[in-house]
Amino acid sequence: MRRPSRALLTFAAVFAFAIGGTVTATVASAAGHDTRPTSMAAQYGTSPASSAANTIGDIYPAKWRNVPQDSVVDDWNMYNRECVSWAAFNIARHGQSASNYGDAKYWDDNARNHGYRVDNTPTVGAIAQTDNGTYGHVAIVDSVHGGTITVEDYNWTGDGHYLVHDVSTSSFRYIHFYN
Repeated sequence: MRRPSRALLTFAAVFAFAIGGTVTATVASAAGHDTRPTSMAAQYGTSPASSAANTIGDIYPAKWRNVPQDSVVDDWNMYNRECVSWAAFNIARHGQSASNYGDAKYWDDNARNHGYRVDNTPTVGAIAQTDNGTYGHVAIVDSVHGGTITVEDYNWTGDGHYLVHDVSTSSFRYIHFYN
């Protein structure tokens, strides 16, 4: 999930102040009165992980993890500490590429266009993908247990942080880059 850039928000705030004298800057107003939740957690909730057996941990490189969210672009042309950057990093660790796949909501289509299997069957290591939300969301599947999966991702809560949690299997499609 990606939020509007700081430059865009700054421009909007300066423009609004210039024409109106006061500013109340919010993501919703900057996004054209979008009233959808600002994070996937707000839309789906956050359930603690029921299993951590396959969790890889936050191995995201410090050069992207230890700087402010969206302050640098990674090797795959994604903003740092976003779900897409975390997923692209992990895909690259397995010798595949999701470079320039864009917002998460486009990943299923881009993956299909590059010959990867996309379906409704979660498997360990697959990328869970949804078009829901402003930018969509992607996460790495760590384990599958009944109607839920344990995933690892960045920015689920909208704050650019790493999280391991459970989600419903039916909320996502699954991209099989290397499994």
